[in-house]
Order: sequence, then C-alpha cells, then structure tokens
Amino acid sequence: MTIGIYTSEHYLQAKKASIEEAVKKLGIDAAIVSGDTFRPSLPAQTFGFEEMFTRARGCAKQAIDLNGADIGIGIENSLSLMYSIHEWYYVIGISIETKDGGHAEGFTPGVRIPLWMMKQVQEDKVKIDSLTSSLAGEDDPIVYFSGGTLTRKDIMVPALLLAFANLNLQTRPPA
Repeated sequence: MTIGIYTSEHYLQAKKASIEEAVKKLGIDAAIVSGDTFRPSLPAQTFGFEEMFTRARGCAKQAIDLNGADIGIGIENSLSLMYSIHEWYYVIGISIETKDGGHAEGFTPGVRIPLWMMKQVQEDKVKIDSLTSSLAGEDDPIVYFSGGTLTRKDIMVPALLLAFANLNLQTRPPA
C-alpha cells in the first residue's frame, strides 16, 4: 500500500514523521510518498474549519492523483474562532482519502492566539507563522505558543490516528 502526501513544503519533515509514527502505531504496512510536487504556499492566512477542510480534502485527492497512491493525505492549518468564548485558535486539519472514495478527517487541539495578534494578522494580512517568526524567531505557532513544550508532531499524531481509525485502516483489532 502507498500513502501519498500533498501539502506545502513548510514543516514537511514534521508532517512526514507524524504520518510515519501514526502508520506504525496502527500496524499499517505502507510506503509514504510525497513526490516532487508540493502545494504552493498560500499567500494569505487560512481562516476557519470549513476553509481548512476544503483545502485539506482537495490536497488528499491530489495526493492520490499525483503519487498514484492508495491513500492520500492532505494537511492544512487555519486560525479558527471559537464563537462562544470569542477566542482564536491555530488548528491543523488532516484529511485522508482512499482511492475508492472513502474519507475521514481529524484535527489537532488548538493553541490559543492572543486577540492583539489576530488583529495584526487580519489588518496587516500576514500569516501567523510569519508573525511569530518576526516576534521571536520561531515560525512554528505550535512551538511558539506552547513555550517549546509541544512540537507539530506531538499534536498531529493523535489527529492522524483518529482519522485513520475512522476509516478502519488499522490492522490491530479494536480494544
């Protein structure tokens, strides 16, 4: 079985490592391929779950088409407003598509973005990773907002495990 990835090159090694760990934990025997074609980096910040998953699903389909894979994975992120508490969070969305049309999504826990930073992102039309990089030299919002206690891989693996489990692709029997 082959698993194709179609995403931006940004954080590519962390994305691949996350997928490799999830696949290993699930006992799936697969080669992970990303080819030489990457989704161009977006010029503007993505907002909301709907936009994030629309992009992730498109990327998962592209991963199958471009890599001739059995399974495609699309990975996107967004800044999403939690309306009831009026707070913004940086979230990573994962879409997994099978070549026979099955699909499932997962998303990471979010890291809270201060309102003053959201205002700057929206008014200056900058991406959050560019902002954290200019403020502290750290472009990964997960590392920046967790004070270095979490990595992108730390939070992506559980989201990948849940998405794969929703497709019943694990080889281990359910508990």
